[in-house]
Order: sequence, then C-alpha cells, then structure tokens
Amino acid sequence: MPRLKLQRFRVKEPRPAALARYVRVYASEDLYHRPETQPPLSARALFGRDAPLTLELGSGRGEFIVEQARAQPDRLFVGIEIHWKSVWDAVNRADAAEIDNVRFVRADIRRVLVKVPDQALEEAWALFPPPAVERKRRKKDILSAETVDHLGRMLRDGARLRFVTDHAEYFAEKVALIRQSGWFEDAAISHEFEGGITRFQQFWENLDIVSRRYEAVRVPRAGEGDRPSS
Repeated sequence: MPRLKLQRFRVKEPRPAALARYVRVYASEDLYHRPETQPPLSARALFGRDAPLTLELGSGRGEFIVEQARAQPDRLFVGIEIHWKSVWDAVNRADAAEIDNVRFVRADIRRVLVKVPDQALEEAWALFPPPAVERKRRKKDILSAETVDHLGRMLRDGARLRFVTDHAEYFAEKVALIRQSGWFEDAAISHEFEGGITRFQQFWENLDIVSRRYEAVRVPRAGEGDRPSS
C-alpha cells in the first residue's frame, strides 16, 4: 500500500485551547525570508523551562511521541510534522492524555531546523521517514546531508540519533550518510520485528517486512570548537 493511503483518515479538529497549548506554526515563507523573526525551537522557548529535549522528525499522528511523553514526564518532546490532519490527531492524543511535556511544530522539516540552537537536544528520532530513493523524490528527502549536519549540530555530545525504516536501500544509504558526516559513531544496528512502535511499523511488520534500526551517538567533529554557537 502506498504511504499516502495511510494518511487518509478522519480526525476531529482539536478544541482551540488544545491547539494553542500544543501547536506552534512556522510558515515556510517566514523561515525563508524572515527567519530572524521566528522564535527558537528550544526547551525554554517551547515549554518555559529547561529539561532534556527530544526531537522527532516527522511525528505523524503522534502515537509514539505521546506515549513516550506519558512514560517520561521529566523529559520534553517536540514533534515536527507538515501534515495538518496528522498534527490534529497528535494534539487530540496529547490533550486526552492531559500531558504538558510535548509540543508539535507544524513546519517543513527542511526549513525549520535552523531554529534549533546548537547542542539543544538529548535525542533525535527519524522513524519511518518517506524513503526518497527515486530521483524525483530526492528534493523532498527529510534525511538529507543537510539534515544530518543539522542533527550533528543540534545534538549534545553523547546524545543519540535513532533512525528506523522498512526500506533496505534507503536504510543502507542513510546509515552511510550518517557515518560519513563526521558527527556520529555507531551505537546499535539491527534488522528485526519489534512489535510496532509506530503506525507505519505496525503496518509493515504485519506484512512480514522487518524494521531496520540504526542508533548513533553524537561525537565532537574536528573544528567544532571553532564555530560560533547559535
């Protein structure tokens, strides 16, 4: 089944108070022409307090990130998602759970990462991003070389990057890209059934397609100390 069909679902628009509480919108036009006018994506700016911050690239309908936020109330979680219906569904989940340690950023991942300060993250996830292996899809790849460089910049020393996909070619390509970036060292790699931590994983594993998981640890890159921080 094409991935777009998995995005076809009905969702109730969240109540206004929930949208105001959980959602921040970063318009691509503002990020491109007036990035300095947009607030940073940091724990202090989004939650008004400092705590370990996890960022998910493409949080979808929020099942996984909301569950993680419920299980770890002492940590903060931010999901970036461009699809409005998915954002609404994620907000409804967070609102029903009555949690305050998760936020959703409606934005283009490829533009909004410039707003995350250097070494602001304890962890980052790229869980089942659309596998942009065809030439015509390359420009929409959210896990590009530029994104990996942002991840290296945004994560603290020793912080983890978690990447999961069902697509073998995409997995091999992105693991190689992450390794070559100079920002990361391997922490774990596996090809296995995990029981479905996200909607996409549940779907593909039900079709007997294994999840390919890669975790890497952020390490200082040569010359990093010479760069000014954000």
